Amino acid sequence: MRSKQWAVLSAVVLSTAVVGACSAGGDGPAGQPDAPPASTAAQQPSPTAPAEAGAPDDAAVCTAVSDVMTILENADVGLAEGRMEAQEHGGWYRLATRVLDRLPSSGTSAVQTAIGDLQESTVVDSPAWGEAQLALGTACDDVGAPLAITMFTGG
Repeated sequence: MRSKQWAVLSAVVLSTAVVGACSAGGDGPAGQPDAPPASTAAQQPSPTAPAEAGAPDDAAVCTAVSDVMTILENADVGLAEGRMEAQEHGGWYRLATRVLDRLPSSGTSAVQTAIGDLQESTVVDSPAWGEAQLALGTACDDVGAPLAITMFTGG
């Protein structure tokens, strides 16, 4: 019970520290229930104004995407191993969706363009999601902030 409380507390702290919101969903891996939509970007468009002073740079955005990927991957493992119910899994996906959707995607950089493509993807692990994630990974590598996932579930 204590490790579950720690995971929830860590996720809450993580979500408040992350600049954006993510969207993940659609059909999950085989044998898993449908997840929420990958992004709500179509329902809540990203701002089109240029980045303001104090807006996160591309490296910070890449770090936030790594946090999104960490949330998704740990939720998938928790569900697959039976330590999490589908309802909780969906909640983690919705959290990741909010983080992704808040990331800047209207700039001219390769990172922000790839974020926009990822936000428009409708199903996690779909071909469109995979292509956008690959392009984002390359863009993040180019700014010296490679994407990384931190696994913390299991035991």
